[in-house]
Amino acid sequence: MKYMVIFAGMNGNNCLLHISSFLTSLLLCVLTNAQPGWKVDWNADLYMNGGTGDYLPFWQRTGYDGIMPYTSAAILSAGADFRYESVNGIRMDAGANLVGQAITAGPWNSRGVKGFVDRLYISGSWKMLHLDIGMKPRIREFGDLSVTGGNIMFTGNARNMPGINAWSDWIYFEKGHWFGVRGNFAHYQTLDNRYVRGTMIHNKSLAFKVALGRKVDFEAGLDHWVQWGGTSPETGVRPSSFRDYIRVILAQRGGAGATLSDQLNALGNHLGREYIRITWRASAFTMNFQYDMPFDDGGQIIKNEPIPDGVYTLKFSFNDRTSFVTDVLYEYIHTTWQSGPVHDRPATEEEMTKDYGKYVYWQDPDHHYYGRFVQGGLDNYFNNGEYRSGWTYFGRAMGLPLMIPFAPDDKGVTMGLICNRVRAHHFGIKGLAGPVPYSFRATFSSNWGRYSDKDDSFFASRPKQLSLALEVELGEQVTNIPLTFAIGAYGDFGKVYRNSAGLSLRVLYGGSFRRP
Repeated sequence: MKYMVIFAGMNGNNCLLHISSFLTSLLLCVLTNAQPGWKVDWNADLYMNGGTGDYLPFWQRTGYDGIMPYTSAAILSAGADFRYESVNGIRMDAGANLVGQAITAGPWNSRGVKGFVDRLYISGSWKMLHLDIGMKPRIREFGDLSVTGGNIMFTGNARNMPGINAWSDWIYFEKGHWFGVRGNFAHYQTLDNRYVRGTMIHNKSLAFKVALGRKVDFEAGLDHWVQWGGTSPETGVRPSSFRDYIRVILAQRGGAGATLSDQLNALGNHLGREYIRITWRASAFTMNFQYDMPFDDGGQIIKNEPIPDGVYTLKFSFNDRTSFVTDVLYEYIHTTWQSGPVHDRPATEEEMTKDYGKYVYWQDPDHHYYGRFVQGGLDNYFNNGEYRSGWTYFGRAMGLPLMIPFAPDDKGVTMGLICNRVRAHHFGIKGLAGPVPYSFRATFSSNWGRYSDKDDSFFASRPKQLSLALEVELGEQVTNIPLTFAIGAYGDFGKVYRNSAGLSLRVLYGGSFRRP
């Protein structure tokens, strides 16, 4: 199958190619025995985006799986999704979506006509178990009202990467649904022009849910990501054997062929998130509170900081989905601590002679950090000294969109994030004004740059920014024609993106066909 081309050449022994081939063959074998029952959803969408500034306002270009350019443009998107179901819980999904852009010139891109594949995937499911192969977006649990969609690491702000993702819905171990678990195990391949070309990404997660009565659930989880492999212009081909893959999965230190940093810490760039969520189902609404905390290379130290880093989300979804207000969301974003401004300092005589146990390697006189006391600060979220494009993909932050990437250099390479220390308040509301769906978002941020910035840097004054968005949708019940029109008005006010306004018009035409 053509999907196999994506994974060829990932490492010397092509082990991931064999894994992909095996999983695809197994998937097709299972689906062949399913009973027919299928439907097709198709769409053709036209976007017209214009603005008054050098680039479009923040909310006009943020999200959308990275298909919206930074400057005024016309975008045509067309695709279809196929679903095949059986009565025994087996399901197959497949889909594709192509994007064409006609873009005006700006600070982040040149004028031109471009096209790319937005999604291209095949998926198989059996009850709560799923396997995705190809380029497929992930579910955003808090929807488009949220800055992150409910996941600070993977927000839908950048384009979809090709990969293999085995994941599960909630699996409960008894009929009362008092305790459940879910997780995933995934491998992705980057295709963009970046500092370490051909960087691979490993991901796994595990979460559990406990019912605290019939109306309240408590949920907690860990999401682990690793950038590894590829070819660096400084150190050459990075370790990418199957043994190295195991090191990446287990967060072990690199072998003899790894760089000094990877031998001292862990092979690759490790980062991720920990979260807790409380859900309360009242008679008139459902309330969600979530604390979503990033970590970088070993975890986040939150002592001496009254408000730990992370995204704090409070969302109310009302049971009446036809009312003027159906959803209200507030988020507080705080990423300025990053375990503090000091990574290490000179050790005292007592600290150099104290026995900290076998896990503190810097007490060894032959160790790189001997004579230093490692405090663990300067986490520098989403940036890395070896994978210098950081947590970006095609020039967009894959995580929290309020973190600002560098503009691409003359070779089209984005060298990480210029601002990853942010404090922000975000408010979102949506509902129905008669037959017209609407949504409103407002984000006020204070941007602190990075710890490494000098006193005279642009971010030294912690510039403020206000970004607004109002969107309405006119469907067939309003227009009396088989088209949907989505209209948006956007504004930026502040020093980061400067003052600008923008308008968008989206024309959607689609349908579905079902056969039992």
